Amino acid sequence: MKDITPHDWKPWPTPWEVQKLCSKADGLFHYAATALHWIEDQIDEHGRACQSWVFNNLTQEGGLGQLEDLYKLILTSFENIDNPPRNEQRHRARLASFQHVIGTILVLQEQLTISQIIALLADIPMGNLDVRHFLQQMRSVLIPGTITLFEEATPQMHKSFRDYIMDTHAPAEFHILTGHAHFLTAKSCLEVIVKAGSQSDVVVIYSVQHWSQHLRQAVEGGTTWEDERMWNLLGEMVKEAVFDVWKADSWSVFLDVAAAGWGLLKVRSKYEGESYVNNDLPGRY
Repeated sequence: MKDITPHDWKPWPTPWEVQKLCSKADGLFHYAATALHWIEDQIDEHGRACQSWVFNNLTQEGGLGQLEDLYKLILTSFENIDNPPRNEQRHRARLASFQHVIGTILVLQEQLTISQIIALLADIPMGNLDVRHFLQQMRSVLIPGTITLFEEATPQMHKSFRDYIMDTHAPAEFHILTGHAHFLTAKSCLEVIVKAGSQSDVVVIYSVQHWSQHLRQAVEGGTTWEDERMWNLLGEMVKEAVFDVWKADSWSVFLDVAAAGWGLLKVRSKYEGESYVNNDLPGRY
């Protein structure tokens, strides 16, 4: 593990702790590899402070015999959902940002490196989530094996984690809805396009090629939101300077935008109709 020699931590882990972890792994290599990678992440994050609880959490009686339990431990080590939060607003912002980052990785139309994903998600406020730091925290489920340059790695989720996070097995706070993920990714792409001069070429190319597909798939997935920023971004897209960045003669782009725009208009019409009854619009995300 990084910058740590066995002598620094002697006698940790104890042979008893290692034996219990091996017993929990029950011969499943992916469980063992993910658990050890997560332990390394905790050491990097917390140093010696993690000695008192990391193996206890992994080897506690009655739990973590299955990958799903290990995945829940990893997710709740990012944000505790089992106890009332001290700061509700911060708690919600971190969970929303989790949905944005992991959802984007899940619905990307082509592979991007960590550094490119960070650039694509520059619209996430630093006050809500430090995307680079978060991806480092989640590397035990995002990046298999050991790598030299973290930001040049390409996320590769194990199928078991992908299935866990996208079906009802994951806690609701961490469950990724595909339509929602496409909507947020489309918005991130639009942010890149309207600010293209400050982004890397690869990210601009990705955004130009795929923003309309993400928007269409969000609508087709039946998951769209009344989002004022999305309307503002679509308005920016027709300005001459911005249009020059993404203009294309592709008929499919026109169809994608038309379908998405019609879907968004229906959502806005529905919400405005409800507001007459409720005297308030539903909370916007």
